[in-house]
Amino acid sequence: MVQRPPSSAPSGLAILQRITLQMISSLDLDAVLSAVTEGLVEEMGAELTRIWLIGPGDLCDSCFKAPHCRERSRCLHLKSSSGLSERLNGTYRRVPLGAFKIGHIAETRQPTWARDVQNDPRIQDHAWAAQNGLQSFAGYPLVFRDELLGVLGMFSPHKLSDTDFAELEIFANHAAIAIKNAQLYKENAELTLRLEAENVYLKEEIHSEQHFGEIVGSSRPLTRTLNQVEQVAPTNATVLIQGETGTGKELIARAIHRLSPRENRPMIKVNCAAISAGLVESELFGHERGAFTGALERRIGRFELAHQGTLFLDEVGELPLESQVKLLRILQEQELERVGSSSPIRVDVRVIAATNRDLAEQVREGRFRSDLFYRLNVFPIQVPPLRNRDNDILLLVQHFLNKLSRQLGKPLHSVREESLGWMLRYSWPGNVRELRNVVERAAILAREPIVKIGEELGAESSENPVHQTLEAMERHHISTVLEQADWVIEGPRGAARILDMNPSTLRSRLRKLNLRKK
Repeated sequence: MVQRPPSSAPSGLAILQRITLQMISSLDLDAVLSAVTEGLVEEMGAELTRIWLIGPGDLCDSCFKAPHCRERSRCLHLKSSSGLSERLNGTYRRVPLGAFKIGHIAETRQPTWARDVQNDPRIQDHAWAAQNGLQSFAGYPLVFRDELLGVLGMFSPHKLSDTDFAELEIFANHAAIAIKNAQLYKENAELTLRLEAENVYLKEEIHSEQHFGEIVGSSRPLTRTLNQVEQVAPTNATVLIQGETGTGKELIARAIHRLSPRENRPMIKVNCAAISAGLVESELFGHERGAFTGALERRIGRFELAHQGTLFLDEVGELPLESQVKLLRILQEQELERVGSSSPIRVDVRVIAATNRDLAEQVREGRFRSDLFYRLNVFPIQVPPLRNRDNDILLLVQHFLNKLSRQLGKPLHSVREESLGWMLRYSWPGNVRELRNVVERAAILAREPIVKIGEELGAESSENPVHQTLEAMERHHISTVLEQADWVIEGPRGAARILDMNPSTLRSRLRKLNLRKK
């Protein structure tokens, strides 16, 4: 129950000074607004005090005041209300500029006073005013250095004097300063949070393993793919990159980003297979503090980090169905909401997705939304497997040897002739990634500049017939690595690390290939 001061209230100026001190003691915008509205109700004896701030025209289709709105770009948003009503979603949740007394105050930037609200034609509901015993109204524009921030409105059961109105105008000017300071602090905090998140992400990228730094090759299949990259890069079209594991889909995505107008902004990568189902939305869209257990602070999502840049969704086929719905909405509307927040955030993001799965087949099986598939599949790019790029194998081997020679500090000039024949016969089920790992192991073992490649895979691998199916070769290779790792999947010596795969992706492949420990 709000305690009202008696009619013979203490000096209004002293009360306003007390409220001002409370108002400026915080840099939290909500706390500042509450200090103003609650202070005027509890200390000044106002019946209803509200603050509207300028914001975008975001509820035009459902706005109660839409018929009175001359422009749809911005309006007054009700941000704080104390006294007779604390609702922020009522009839006056949005007020058009120039409409009603509040909108008129904002448009003219002039204060409005009334000593007899029950009969004043500027007051909309005289019966409501009489029912609540209201006598006076005072409304002030909140202006900071010629910038209109919003409007402060107050109804009082007392007949306010000219002195009261003048003191309230001074108070409103102080409130505008406090509100602007809080807004700047919030903007700075958001910018700091974004920069910190970007720095963390970039550090992760720097320390992550880069298996090769550029696309190497001149074969016809690769050239066709690179021509597609050049065609789509200058546009904002969504790209779906498909290809087997280890073919270099991320390199294709980075090439598209580097050749696009967004090259000066970051390309943010999300490995959808590496995120647990319960954290996908938090990772992609961010969350507010306290949104769920363990959310100790606000987190900027990957979509916000990629604003005006590129978001690379690797292994997009692993996304849960419920997350696919929200992803589709963001792709269509370029607008998101952090987990635990109802405030929409506009983003400008170019999306590139990649998968080694057959998404069309997943759509038929009901494991991937058809509408999202068509939205991602605007410009499909197929990355060729290494077995179709024979002309590139020797170029890649020499490229890897040059890098490894610098890293290991020993001369590595070329490979033996018999090794070249083996590499051209081998079908490379792990593609470029497998080739890189094979060359690295051979380089580590090499005792002379001419490197021998093939023996470290074992006799069975060197005799692996080209006529085997890809699935059979993949099963053989994975099972061999698992046996070597004693069927340990995770950890520094686990099969996932040796195969350079995410553990969850490896488990998924084991289920598909029906591989079990004997």
